[in-house]
Amino acid sequence: MNKNLPMEVTGKMSIGEKIKRFFSVICRNNVTVSRTGEIFHMPILAFLIIALLTFKISVIAILVSLFCGVEYTIDGEDFPNPKKISFRPRN
Repeated sequence: MNKNLPMEVTGKMSIGEKIKRFFSVICRNNVTVSRTGEIFHMPILAFLIIALLTFKISVIAILVSLFCGVEYTIDGEDFPNPKKISFRPRN
């Protein structure tokens, strides 16, 4: 059994197991910010830490960037179909 894969959710998990799984998921998966090309690519955990430390500035910057055509994509091992967040029309 590969320990890097997410564990199967069968039955009840303890609080510790849920927290461990949560941090495992946000460390293994990435956020990609792109417009016409990739601007930056980082783990979700790093993105959340930066966003929380600079909360007022980051909320404004993310909202303005969405209106300017920037696309945020969440992808990785746990997201076989990347989740895209943008105001661009889908092709």
